[in-house]
Amino acid sequence: MNNRVDIILPTYNTNILLFKRAVDSIIRQTFREWTLYIVQDGGEISLSDIVQNFKDGRIVFNNLYHVGKAAAVNIALKQGSGKYIAYLDDDDLWYPRHLEVAVGTMNENGVRFVHTDAYEIFVRKENSNLREISRNILNRGSLSDYLLWYVSHINTVHERALLDHAGYYDESRKIFIDWDMLLRLARVTKPLHIPIVTCEHYIYLSDDNKKENTISQMHTNDPQDSKRLHEEMFKRAFELLSPDEFVQIMWELLKKTNQLINIQTGQKNIPTPPPAASFEKGPLATQSIFRLLTEWLKKK
Repeated sequence: MNNRVDIILPTYNTNILLFKRAVDSIIRQTFREWTLYIVQDGGEISLSDIVQNFKDGRIVFNNLYHVGKAAAVNIALKQGSGKYIAYLDDDDLWYPRHLEVAVGTMNENGVRFVHTDAYEIFVRKENSNLREISRNILNRGSLSDYLLWYVSHINTVHERALLDHAGYYDESRKIFIDWDMLLRLARVTKPLHIPIVTCEHYIYLSDDNKKENTISQMHTNDPQDSKRLHEEMFKRAFELLSPDEFVQIMWELLKKTNQLINIQTGQKNIPTPPPAASFEKGPLATQSIFRLLTEWLKKK
């Protein structure tokens, strides 16, 4: 049986040490049937010599002019022929059993699309080093399992054949590139969540504790556009929900809101569900979820 995994690793102006760490985490996988497609999407320093130094014939290196992440990933996807596809970013890492857990679960359960858990690790740059500030599980319960919110492509593995229906990455997108693809894959087959931490995703903080990634900058610089883009994605995600899944998400949102109220008021127990206004005072994305879920319920 062909169980080969095509691993896609796009990179652009990477930190060399982190890039080496990412590739090394792939080479150390206990599951050995893989081909790694590294796509250098332009940048100031060529990685060719660094890749050659790994001395692993399973690595295929592409050096391109800058075309953007989605286009770079598509180029790699079209080169491979493995049954499964997995992804890793150039500054993240997999634990040694990441592919073993994902592929083994898919084969044992007859599923075509899985996502594991990942640590979301917040770090701050201090001179040439990174200091860990905190870490938490990236998964957000039903919001991740059913809406694929807070699911990174680095902890997803899927059958290549799904691309025949879902299509390739949308090269016109500048944000939510991965979430867009995950939702299209989920239209073809329901993903299975594997509650095992198999990788680490890094978030970089500035000196004033602000996230330095593209999405966070968009929230700060243009909150209205951020709201529009979030609602676009949530609307698409809600189309995947069954009534039972909708109810489960609502209960989780109520529970989380109760917890926030308890913290704010110092009370240990609140016997009645919180009013809608409690959600409306929450973070931007939470406001969007609550309003759009309410609209979803009215249509049913």
